[in-house]
Amino acid sequence: MTRSWSLVLAVPLLSGLAVAQSPDRIQSPDRVDVFGGFSYVTNDFSLTSGSGLKGWDASANFRIAPYVGFAADFSGYYPSGCCGRNKVHTFLFGPQVSFRLNRLTPFAHFLIGSANLSMAAPGAFALASYRAFAYAAGGGIDFSLTRRLALRGQVDWLHTGFQTWDSQGSDPPNGARILTGIVIRF
Repeated sequence: MTRSWSLVLAVPLLSGLAVAQSPDRIQSPDRVDVFGGFSYVTNDFSLTSGSGLKGWDASANFRIAPYVGFAADFSGYYPSGCCGRNKVHTFLFGPQVSFRLNRLTPFAHFLIGSANLSMAAPGAFALASYRAFAYAAGGGIDFSLTRRLALRGQVDWLHTGFQTWDSQGSDPPNGARILTGIVIRF
């Protein structure tokens, strides 16, 4: 099973590297978009539950064709309150489709990968760690401020395979993932 997932992830990445070696691709501007910003996961899209997770997100989209790229997305969430030192990190990869309309660049993607959960009780050094399959599907829009700098708004559906993520039996980080931040283009 691990070999098949490795193959699924390796083929787009290696084909992107091969395309990047052609001379016309080297001269083409904006081959990579790098994003960094705030991320919030809630159980639904209403934003009224108040039990969401706050964190960060960093991603990069490597264009392999004019409208198609390969995205790598990493995020971390840290619940506050009584739950100890819990952390959830996601590592997601997959295709991203985007196109430019003057200052706007809408995009959509489907990312698959892993979510890692680390748990420790308050004041304890014991740490439990779990790993589960994860995916995110959604998209967003970039608003260009300059040729190399843009603002991003993004909404995804994030799913992890965890049953619960703390000792209180709280819902795992599955649901709407809302992101905002800065995009730098290279």
